[in-house]
Amino acid sequence: MPLANPLHGQTLFLVGRLQGLTRRRLDRLVRAHGGKLATRPGARVTTIAFGHSAAGQALDDGRVQLPPGLPATASLISENVLRRQLGLLEPPPSVERSLGRAEVERLAGLGPNLVSCLMLFDVLEPVDERFAYRDLVAAREAARLLKRGVALSDVLDAAIALGRRGGHLAEARLTEGPSGALVREIAGQLAELSGQLTMRLPMRPEQKARSLDDLLVEAEEADERGDHATAESLYTTAMRADVADPVLPFNLGNVFQAQGRATEAKVAWQIAVARDPAFAEAWYNLAQAAEDDQQADLAVAQYRRAVQAEPGYADAHFNLALLLTRLDRCAEALTAWERFLELEPSSKQAGTAQKAIALCRMKIQQERAQTG
Repeated sequence: MPLANPLHGQTLFLVGRLQGLTRRRLDRLVRAHGGKLATRPGARVTTIAFGHSAAGQALDDGRVQLPPGLPATASLISENVLRRQLGLLEPPPSVERSLGRAEVERLAGLGPNLVSCLMLFDVLEPVDERFAYRDLVAAREAARLLKRGVALSDVLDAAIALGRRGGHLAEARLTEGPSGALVREIAGQLAELSGQLTMRLPMRPEQKARSLDDLLVEAEEADERGDHATAESLYTTAMRADVADPVLPFNLGNVFQAQGRATEAKVAWQIAVARDPAFAEAWYNLAQAAEDDQQADLAVAQYRRAVQAEPGYADAHFNLALLLTRLDRCAEALTAWERFLELEPSSKQAGTAQKAIALCRMKIQQERAQTG
């Protein structure tokens, strides 16, 4: 019987990144499920999750390069499995799964390491070690491409790109285009895959081609050292390469904010929530910006969007409660303060919350006395 909360008590290490999730939000979600997100490899790691962005670290024999220091006993899970454990993704579709792993390996002509790798990057998605016919078709397509000399990492990238656009490797026939990139064959014609898979990222002459992950690492490093112009350029380039990931405009908005470019920051955060309406951190930043602009009602609405998207977002509950208190909307503020204390009963701000709760209750009693 599966655990109701498989992350409880686990120490998770993420290889690569999860599209659409900042590390801060991932950390909050893992903690909310009773686990811990490791900042670096170590012996205490019990679960290793593979973000789709780590596909480039897959070797052609099916092994995946890992940072040193991770224990061999740790469980390995895919991005989609982790998303489901965090409540961010629906369960796999309910279809007949009549194939065992040995049958998939035999019928597709793939070794155990390659099948494991396809599972780690969600090309194959078994349930309780049982595979659907679509998994077999996808495995056969992967085997065909590998036999033609296509790198395993390119096969994974293609499958991931198809999945982000509602497709599946089982439903597509891929081949190498004139540039060497994988393309689709449709009715005898070649059609490019959109997005990161085929878009060439600008690079200096001395550089090798950069993946989107490399680009983001460079952007984050530039941001940390205060080189906002470089960070802005890199995030803008990344947004052209990936038109779906909300983290890219969110980070760009933070770069604009650091430069005092408030209007551009708000536009970037609005792009982030347009890409992902459940992006709590972007709603939080928009709410703070609305407060700065003295748009209190808008700020309240945006803080509410933040806590609706992520009910355990304590900072958003605190700011919402504080703003409602300042607006003398005491009944609403009381609810927000109480929710904050449920989340952070021992925080430094707990004293502020307790005093505000007492004040709100006093005002509510006074109002009832006056109207009663």
